[in-house]
Amino acid sequence: MTQKRKMLFIIFFVIGTGCLLALLWKQDRILQRMNVQTARSIAQFGFAGSDTVAYYDRQELDIKEKWAVKAAPVLAYLSGEQDGIEPRKDKDTSRFAMLYPGKNTGKGIWSGAAGHWYRGTVFLAEENMQRAGEGSEQSDNMTEDVQEASAEVDADAAVLDKALQENQKYRQSEKKEQKQETLIAGGGEDNDKKIQHLQRTMSLNYLLRNFYIVDSSTSVNKKIFDVEALLNTEFSMKKKNQPQIYIFHTHGASEHFADSKPGDRSQSIVGVGTYLSEILEKKYGYQVIHDETEYDRINGKIDRNKAYNKAAKGLKKTLKKYPSIQVVIDLHRDGVGNNVHRLTKVNGKKTAQIMFFNGLSRNRKGDIRYLRNDNLQANLAFSLQMKLKCMELYPNLAKPVYLKSYRYNLHMRKRSLLIELGNENNTLSEAKNAMDPLAKVLDQVLSQD
Repeated sequence: MTQKRKMLFIIFFVIGTGCLLALLWKQDRILQRMNVQTARSIAQFGFAGSDTVAYYDRQELDIKEKWAVKAAPVLAYLSGEQDGIEPRKDKDTSRFAMLYPGKNTGKGIWSGAAGHWYRGTVFLAEENMQRAGEGSEQSDNMTEDVQEASAEVDADAAVLDKALQENQKYRQSEKKEQKQETLIAGGGEDNDKKIQHLQRTMSLNYLLRNFYIVDSSTSVNKKIFDVEALLNTEFSMKKKNQPQIYIFHTHGASEHFADSKPGDRSQSIVGVGTYLSEILEKKYGYQVIHDETEYDRINGKIDRNKAYNKAAKGLKKTLKKYPSIQVVIDLHRDGVGNNVHRLTKVNGKKTAQIMFFNGLSRNRKGDIRYLRNDNLQANLAFSLQMKLKCMELYPNLAKPVYLKSYRYNLHMRKRSLLIELGNENNTLSEAKNAMDPLAKVLDQVLSQD
C-alpha cells in the first residue's frame, strides 16, 4: 500500500470513527432525555395497572413507543423524586407513562387498582378544562390523546368534558384533605335528591358527574352506559342450599392495614373476607365459599402483575366445580400512598369507606378486543345498584364507582364486584366495621323484587 493510500485510509478511518462516535453520543443523549422525561411523568401521575405486561405484549405500538418502553423502565421504577417535579403535558411521555405499573417508590407502597385519585386522570382533565376555557386556539393545539378521548363520546363531547371537570373538582378536594383522619358524615338528603334526579331524567351526563370517577386510561359512550338498563337490571335470586357467593382476593398477600400484624393472614384483607363470609352465612343465610389463596404470591415472592392471571385460573376452576355460584366478589384494600385516612360512621362506629370498581375492557381508542366481556353491562348495573343502595342506607359508605380500562376477571359472572376497602391508613377494625353494612347492601340488591 502506497503512502498516499495509507494516508487516505487513516483519514477515512478517523472521519468514520468520529461520525460513529457522534451518532452514539447523540443516541445516548436522546435516550437519557427520554428516560428522564418518562420517569418524571410516571413519578408525577403514578399510573397503576396490573395488566401492563399484557398491554405491552398485545398493543400495536409504533417504533418510537416500543423503543421508549424498553429504554425507560429502570429509571421509571427508581424515580422517587416526586417533590418538586413539575407535571409534563407532552403527549408522548404521558402515553409512555401509561404503559407502566404504578409504584409509590417514596413510600414503598404498591398502588391499588384505583389508588391515585387525582394523579391518574389529572392530565386528561386539565387539558379538557384548558380547552373549554381558552376557546378554539387551545382546541386546535390540544394533544392527540385528548382528541381521541373526546371523540369517544359520540357527537356530544360536552358529556365527557363536564364529567371530567366534575371529577377534577372531586380530586382537588381530595388532594387538600391531607389529614391523618377525615371523618365523612351527613349527606343523606343530598343522596336521595341525586338518586331521584337520575331516575327521573335518565341523564348520562348526570350519571357520569355524580356517580363515577373516569380514569384517563379509558373512555365512555352511550352504548356502554344505558342509564335505564343500568337502573332496571334485575339481580334478585332465590337462596339455595348450594354455594351462591364466592369471595376471593387477587392481592391477598400484599394488602394489610395500618395496625395489621406482619405475616398474620387473619389481619390482612383475607381476614376481612373471612369476616364478610361469616356475616353473609350466619345473618343472611347465603352459602359462601371464601378462597384464601394469595394469588399475588408467585414462587415465594409478591408479584402483583401476574396475580390477575393466576386468580383467573382459580376462579374458573371454582366456577366449574360449583356452577351454582352467582355472585363473585374480589375484595381488595386500596393503596393511595399518602396520609389520607378516609372514614365514615355507621351505627356510631368508625368505618372505612368502600369503592366499587369496574373495568370497561376499553381504552381511549375503543374496545380492547382481547379482553372481551359479554357481562359488561350487567357488571356495570350491579356495581351501580350497589352504590345507589349504599347511598340510600349508609350515605357516605361508598365513594363514586371507579372506571378503568381493563377487565379484572369481572367477565365470568354477571353479578361480579371488585371492591376497594379503605386504604393502607385504615385500621383493621375500621375495615371490619364496613362488612356488616356491605353485607346488608348486597342482600338487599339480591333480594329486591
